[in-house]
Amino acid sequence: MGRRQGPNTPGIAFVTGAARGLGNAVAVSFAKEGAKAVVIVDINDEETMELGKAAVEAHGAECLAIRADVTQEAEVASAVSEAVAKFGRIDYAANFAGIVGPPDSIVNLDVAKWRKTLEVNATGVMLCTKYEMIQMMKQDSLAVEDGRPPQRGAIVNCASVNSLLTMPGTGPYTASKHACYGITKTAALEGRSHGIRVNAVSPGFLLTKMAEESLMKDDVVDSRGMAMWQYFVSRQGRSASFDEIGDVVALMCTPKMSLVVGQNLFIDG
Repeated sequence: MGRRQGPNTPGIAFVTGAARGLGNAVAVSFAKEGAKAVVIVDINDEETMELGKAAVEAHGAECLAIRADVTQEAEVASAVSEAVAKFGRIDYAANFAGIVGPPDSIVNLDVAKWRKTLEVNATGVMLCTKYEMIQMMKQDSLAVEDGRPPQRGAIVNCASVNSLLTMPGTGPYTASKHACYGITKTAALEGRSHGIRVNAVSPGFLLTKMAEESLMKDDVVDSRGMAMWQYFVSRQGRSASFDEIGDVVALMCTPKMSLVVGQNLFIDG
């Protein structure tokens, strides 16, 4: 498998939630677009991490796999430090670690599960953005076209169509994705004077492993949940492929998108 013409993202990419599924597709897109190296960060087991690493390396990029929990500040800081110790900088960051959360109505919500969803999808995004920005502020700009402003780094956070809309039974997930976009907008305003662009993407309905697991009840696919899933996919027009999301993330990180700051791009057909 070869690289595309380019490279469009020749620097160092740092992707969370990247051992499998959508996060891994993002990491692979950076490799396809010419990244020198890609760092994948996840909490998955060693075998899954190795499979994710191999998928990236198949496209010619060096890959470093780091096991870290994005809800733990020390582990996030350590992951960024390890990546920089290995490659010298982080040019592009994509924060895709996330969970679906409990499929319950507000009146039936378990508060511990609510807090867990917010911890991963909101606090995790904040912590990753924090330490990525700290690093990016220290480094020189990538090479950019004449007349373009410097770009010391670009960050893309994974929101969701639920950062704008909602549906019954998604209270924690929807709240966390609204928070994700709020973090993104604030970081974008704080980062732009340092030559750092921060944006979000909002994928539509993809049958990720995480989503599939959320449709299971006692190890059997819940028929009502699947019917609701199929309804929303039909409203979207067609199902999406993971690489369609990954390619958009890589595109948003290139300095060609220099005026795109604080946006939440819906990728939903």
